[in-house]
Amino acid sequence: MKTNSTSATKITKKSKTKKIDRVESSLKESSHNLSLFKFKSGAVVALVLFVVFRLLNSLFEGKAVAKLPCKPFRLVMKMSHRGLQGEDATNCSMAFLYFLCLISIQTNLQKFLGF
Repeated sequence: MKTNSTSATKITKKSKTKKIDRVESSLKESSHNLSLFKFKSGAVVALVLFVVFRLLNSLFEGKAVAKLPCKPFRLVMKMSHRGLQGEDATNCSMAFLYFLCLISIQTNLQKFLGF
C-alpha cells in the first residue's frame, strides 16, 4: 500500500512541475513579446515626434513663438533663446516650447496611439 501512495505522490509532483515549467515558459514568451511591442511602439512615436519637430523647426526658424513671463536663468535662457536673433531674453524659440510640450504630452500621445 505504501508503494502505491508513494508512486502516486511522485506522479503528482512530476505533473505539477511540468505544469509550472509550461506556465513559466509561457510567461517568459509573453514578456518577450510585450517588450518587443513596447520597443516598436516607442520607435514609431519617436519617429513621429522627430518628423513633427523638423517640420515645425523649418516653419518657425529664427522666430520668437512665445514670450516668457520673466528673464530665465542663464542655463534655461540658452535653451529658450536658441536660434533667435536679438537680446530679449524673454523671447522663446520653437524648440524650447516644443520640448516643454513634449514632456507634458508624450505619455498621453502614446496612450492615444494605442502603444
